[in-house]
Amino acid sequence: MKKTLVVVLLTLCLHQTHAQGGGFAPTNLGGPAMKYQGLRDTDLVPDAAQREKGLKEWTNKRDTTLAKAKKLLDEKNYTAVNQLLFPYDHLEPEDAVFYDYLGKSYFYAGLHQPALDCFVISNDQKKQTELLFFIGQCHEKMGNEKEAMKFYKKGAKEGSVECKAKLAE
Repeated sequence: MKKTLVVVLLTLCLHQTHAQGGGFAPTNLGGPAMKYQGLRDTDLVPDAAQREKGLKEWTNKRDTTLAKAKKLLDEKNYTAVNQLLFPYDHLEPEDAVFYDYLGKSYFYAGLHQPALDCFVISNDQKKQTELLFFIGQCHEKMGNEKEAMKFYKKGAKEGSVECKAKLAE
């Protein structure tokens, strides 16, 4: 009798979850999951006042957050960098360092498309020769050799040692 009751209750719970369109979708927000969504997506915060509040919070926490991110990057803890910075991504902070660090967290975790997106945003905000190498690396890892060479040549022209070494190979 008890086994039957447990099976019936479990079936009802699963049926109700499925009927609500939920299904089983585990999230691992506290664990080693890397987060990614389309960058610069303002649809997540359609309320301008809420966005401004978030940007104000980012401005207040910026220096300490970026210092923590730099320390975590130095420790090669890329998941922690991602977990630290990702919550601010939807705010689209005009901060080249933010996207540089977030991009590196994706790059070293093997997520080359989101890394490329971050590096391009960072490079658009503040031209950095180092980023040309990373942009080239992302293109190369995704199989776009022609585009990678374009960035390596541009980086070598601007004095990047890494780009020069890559072209010498």
